Amino acid sequence: MKPIYVKIGVVIAAIVLIATGVFLFSGESEGGKIEKLGDVVEDGAKTGLVVPKYVVDELGIESIADLGDHAGAFDGKIVGIDAGAGIMSSTDRAITVYGLGFSLIPSSESAMLTALDNAYTAETPIVVTLWEPHWIMGSEKYDLVFLEDPELVYGESESILSYGKPGLADEDPVLAGIMERYGYETDDFAALLAHIEGSSLSVEEAAAEWVEANPDLLEIWLGDVTNVPDRGTVKIGLVSWACAIGSSHALKYVLEEVGYTVELKYLDAGPMYEGLSRGSIDVTTTVWYPLTHASYLDRYA
Repeated sequence: MKPIYVKIGVVIAAIVLIATGVFLFSGESEGGKIEKLGDVVEDGAKTGLVVPKYVVDELGIESIADLGDHAGAFDGKIVGIDAGAGIMSSTDRAITVYGLGFSLIPSSESAMLTALDNAYTAETPIVVTLWEPHWIMGSEKYDLVFLEDPELVYGESESILSYGKPGLADEDPVLAGIMERYGYETDDFAALLAHIEGSSLSVEEAAAEWVEANPDLLEIWLGDVTNVPDRGTVKIGLVSWACAIGSSHALKYVLEEVGYTVELKYLDAGPMYEGLSRGSIDVTTTVWYPLTHASYLDRYA
């Protein structure tokens, strides 16, 4: 069994190249306003700071505010992900609001998960930025706890939305219709991510296997759309988060079932939104609203 953060290692070189945006946007027109297409997960997502349950038990920490009295136990560090992610901005605010003597350490999702796994194995204190739905929050191996956030720095709940490039609904109403219907109950989405994480198959194969095992969902998503060869190419933009990887690979399978050719474009959040705005990316299932991606939606939507 290969963890999803290991599976995505094969695309890291591509991510680095694409994320620069050097060739992605060259020669294209100025961007327009991106368009909401659907709700991937409605009001079932959350972000925040997470610690292992043994940290709660040993140090008596329940709230983010409690971290301030135990900075030494954590070496004064919060292990984060990509510097441009919305959860990192929220965590910077949390450090200020709660008066924490901590530094936020940017890394990547895979590096954060590796640090968490190493600390968990050694039963040493660690605090990380995390979100739900995420396979690790439902894993039997890890007992993890979101710290309470009484100041609501991270908000109460978020939705994960799909967005499309300007004019997509008029350009391809079939695709827009599928995207409008492409949504999950929180438990179903968590099951998809857990299936991918627990599978020995590639992410693409595991996502396809899960969709095939859930024909009722596939029927809802497709509606009355049938296979028509050569419908065209759809470029899906995604950040390298487990939730985005899972939903994007499942969507890839769905679209290919009705005749689309699908390309997945791994990007940092900024270039992804820029690509949507300029039309070099067609759709994304990776928009966290109203907090995590607020700055990007203010600019591009």
